[in-house]
Amino acid sequence: MFGKLFNTAAIISLASVLAGGGFVGYLVASGNLNAERIENIAAVLRGDLDEQPDDTAAEDTAAEEPSPEPRARSEEEVRAMRQRQHLEGLQMERAARDLDARRRLLDQTLQHIVQQQEQLDRDKAEFAAQRRKVTSVMRDEGFQKELDLVSSLQARQAKVHILNVWKKQPADAVRLLTEMDESRAKRILEQLKTSEELQIQSDLLEQIRLRGTESRAE
Repeated sequence: MFGKLFNTAAIISLASVLAGGGFVGYLVASGNLNAERIENIAAVLRGDLDEQPDDTAAEDTAAEEPSPEPRARSEEEVRAMRQRQHLEGLQMERAARDLDARRRLLDQTLQHIVQQQEQLDRDKAEFAAQRRKVTSVMRDEGFQKELDLVSSLQARQAKVHILNVWKKQPADAVRLLTEMDESRAKRILEQLKTSEELQIQSDLLEQIRLRGTESRAE
């Protein structure tokens, strides 16, 4: 309120000075004073120009305010980043599933290989058993035929054969004499007369004795 009274008093004083000195008439006559300039002087004295907002300050304030565009762009980046992370997560899950499927396939393959190897081992064992059986049967048949032939030979010829078999397979020589007719085996052993042949005779008799002991034990 005091400010308005002061401004009013100043205007009245200025008007009085200008009127008293005839200065107003001079300014008007020279064109330096017109109605618009008088109004401006009055506005300055009233302080109206001081109340007007500063355009520069308004522009600075407007410049300091954050623009909504960067914020919108930031939200788009966040959305894109989340989408990218989601896609990466899906890719990792798919890779994990593929790896697990390959692992299961590998386990199944290894299990199949193990089963095939076990079956192959069983087949080999069965084949070996059958082969041994066939060999044993053939050997028995061959031995029986050999036994018949040796039994039909003369004692001296049978002695030569027994000595040859003893040098190669002593067990077969013992088996021939064991399964041969006892009288026939006795005549063959009587043909062993040299010191070396007598030693073989002794060994043959010992093996025949041991074979008989084992048979009784069984």
